[in-house]
Amino acid sequence: MKKTSAGALNKRLKSPLQLNLSGDCTEKTRLVVAFLVLWVAWILFTISLDPQELAVGALISFIVAWLTAPFLFRHPPIRQLRLSRIFNALIYLPTYLIAEIRAHLKVIYLILHPRMPIRPGIVKVPTALKTDFGITALADSITMTPGTLSVDVKESEPALYVHWIDVKSTDPQTTSAQVAKPFEKYLSEVFG
Repeated sequence: MKKTSAGALNKRLKSPLQLNLSGDCTEKTRLVVAFLVLWVAWILFTISLDPQELAVGALISFIVAWLTAPFLFRHPPIRQLRLSRIFNALIYLPTYLIAEIRAHLKVIYLILHPRMPIRPGIVKVPTALKTDFGITALADSITMTPGTLSVDVKESEPALYVHWIDVKSTDPQTTSAQVAKPFEKYLSEVFG
């Protein structure tokens, strides 16, 4: 029987999906983590454990993970899972929903008002967010909220240009406080 050193045995027994906590993660790790996150999201959104639903969800999750995994994780995913990020993401959801409901009510008021008192315009909204994911999440949040629509991103500053149905001010700091600040507080913690 051939003797094997402990180091060689450990090297051979390493999982191909093992995370490298100090450097970049492997393509397989990115793919597996993206697949698992997408598949769990599919299960949570469909609220079904039917085998056909699970199979379709797994297939779609794999295809989307295969297409997007190289772009989603620059660092090992396990290093990105901090309790503060998860907490802020969970707090962001009700914050967004409250902003969404308020915006719906405001737009309904503007539409039903006999004089339709709107002052549409495009305003500059500076942001403190620095990452692509953070700025994208902010732009998406603004766009999905009725009455506002992100139309352009100026990466050098960073700032968004937003079409606002009822412009209150054209001062960039004021518009940022009214349009972006409710979202930025949590998105900066989630996306850095």
